[in-house]
Amino acid sequence: MSRFSPPSEEELAARGLSPDGSPIGAAKVRARKSDGTLKADDPSTPDINEAWVGGKAPKKSAKSANKKE
Repeated sequence: MSRFSPPSEEELAARGLSPDGSPIGAAKVRARKSDGTLKADDPSTPDINEAWVGGKAPKKSAKSANKKE
């Protein structure tokens, strides 16, 4: 028997976790066709990005400027 009690739903929510322990903010996921291949963005619809689930592409992260001397 453990001396620690499992965290409450309020504690998990404060940590950004759902009651089953998975992160609340879902990661950006690429959209796939029925055969499993990745879907491409349709250029005729500039306001929606069909290549990503949810319709928006994730923002690109800044690259570090580590230069070798």
